[in-house]
Amino acid sequence: MEVAILTRTSLHKTLVLLLAGLLAVSCSCLAQSGTAFTGYGKVPVKTPDSLLRKIHSATGIKEKILALQPLLAFHTAHGTTDSVIIYAQQLIGSLNQSDLSSADKYSYQVSLYLTLANAYNDEGLYDEALRYYLQGAGIAESLGNKSAVNDNKMGIANVYAARNEYDKAIAAYKDLLNTSQDAQLEHLVYERLGIIFLEQKNLSQAKQYTEKALAYFRQQHQEKKELQAKLTLGIIAELNRQTDEAYSIYNEVKNNAEQRQFFDLYINAGKRMGDLLIARKDYDNAKILLSLVYTNALQWNDLEAQLKVLNSLRNLHAVTGDYQNAYALMTQYMGIYQEVLNRQNKREINELEIKYQTAQKEKEILNKENQLNHQKTIKYSLLVGFLIILLPIVGLLYMYYQKLQAQSKLNTTMEEMNRQKITALLKDKELELLKASVTGQEKERKRIAGELHDSIGGNLAAIKLQLSNQTGVNGLGTIIRQVDDTYHQVRDLSHDLVPQKFSHTGFTELISGYIRQFNVPGNAIITFHAFPAEEVDRIDTSLKVEIYKIIQELITNAQKHSKASKVEIQLTRLDDMLKLQFEDDGQGFSMDTVKFGIGFQNIRERLKLFDGVCTIDSFPSKGTVIDIEIPLSQEYHEA
Repeated sequence: MEVAILTRTSLHKTLVLLLAGLLAVSCSCLAQSGTAFTGYGKVPVKTPDSLLRKIHSATGIKEKILALQPLLAFHTAHGTTDSVIIYAQQLIGSLNQSDLSSADKYSYQVSLYLTLANAYNDEGLYDEALRYYLQGAGIAESLGNKSAVNDNKMGIANVYAARNEYDKAIAAYKDLLNTSQDAQLEHLVYERLGIIFLEQKNLSQAKQYTEKALAYFRQQHQEKKELQAKLTLGIIAELNRQTDEAYSIYNEVKNNAEQRQFFDLYINAGKRMGDLLIARKDYDNAKILLSLVYTNALQWNDLEAQLKVLNSLRNLHAVTGDYQNAYALMTQYMGIYQEVLNRQNKREINELEIKYQTAQKEKEILNKENQLNHQKTIKYSLLVGFLIILLPIVGLLYMYYQKLQAQSKLNTTMEEMNRQKITALLKDKELELLKASVTGQEKERKRIAGELHDSIGGNLAAIKLQLSNQTGVNGLGTIIRQVDDTYHQVRDLSHDLVPQKFSHTGFTELISGYIRQFNVPGNAIITFHAFPAEEVDRIDTSLKVEIYKIIQELITNAQKHSKASKVEIQLTRLDDMLKLQFEDDGQGFSMDTVKFGIGFQNIRERLKLFDGVCTIDSFPSKGTVIDIEIPLSQEYHEA
């Protein structure tokens, strides 16, 4: 309960800080960056009255569709995808209920499905996007509309890329380049290939394709696509450690996007600028800018943008030592992350194929139905009479069967409850024995090490000192050397019984030193924070050893399987609880189908010794978050 109250209080303080940052920015400019950051007091996208009047004056479905097309284009250009989804779904519903012919419906559905799929893709709802791309491609092929077929194929390739299925995405893009003669589509493919190679850290290829796309978009005066390409080039410059050039590009994109009301680009560029300010240790300006961007993301209900900015704000509070707000922001991050997952609509992608097969079967059934109708008429009267007699008998049998089933379930439940009680008692006893064994071994090791080091080692040192004063006697030199060797052997043995790296080295520094060996070019960037480090260093040595081994196992798994570019580790001691959070931005996995290996089994066995709990949250293409909580009883504290 205390933790929950602390979290709500911290979250409230964080929101107050965000609003304060917004007010501060509205009144002043940042002197160090030389750039004024502007916030919006309300959602800045206002639908033009002229478009709304056309919709209200439309009477028939065709006139309504024509009136809504400019409105969909307006919101698509400004990145307000929620509005695109709402209007497109309303229009599709009206179209399906209309009395238009199938041919007319199909011609309108091609455009609407593509618009809706693109909006879902921008929202990160890839299952829904793929479903509408597939439907749109099928309808376009039936109409012979090659341009619409290519547009939907482009969307399907974009979904593959968003899911990090890069091989499938690259193959789909190159197939479009080989089959399409459309210059616009060709350079859109170049833009997407640049982003994929950027994700794969192939910066030279990424820059080459992005510059091709940028030249075309600039020539065609496609302002939003031009700014998107510039933003990609800014990210490439940042990864090439050209931070000044990257900051200049982000600032240009932010200002132009704000002027032209491309608010999705405005948020992305502002977030990137905030991260660079953190890297420059310009924390005050970073806090103001990121708070502003997060406030705008809240106003526009952009969940993906909120996740990105919250992560940056959390890192900012962590590096400035504000651990309370860092923890509160992490709680907010997890809530929004869960909301994004809940919005995923897990419909089967092969729905169209099933419908097609069902339609074929219905045709076969209709052919046979005429043959069976005559036989059904003859048998119907006999069947009715038979059922009149049979139904009461079946009812009695069913009641008797239900009674037997209920009794059987009751017996089974009682047996299962007894088994569970016995199993729980055995597990509790086993854990008590394991804890007693570990505690006893640790105390005995310390006692033996102390005896060897203090008593025997001290006696040998005294003997050595006395013999050293008698070096004139024959043979004493040999005895002194033997005593000296024995002394060093006893000293080494006492040190082996109690690991020195956990006793004499700060635990958090020990973990940081282990992690630094992985931060080399080509590997995922691993960051580690301990809140507060002094309290974490004071936990018992036996618990330190197990936590250290768990972190080793998690890093090894991430290096082998996740394909992540960033890994964040946070070790927090809060009251009587030790929390270990491990997060990566890798390919993730489905919790319904994953089979955990020996590594995770070892982690759970280690946690049993300390009554620890491990929670894993992952989703394909969304990365993995692992939460570990260990209660700190008095026996796990060091003096």
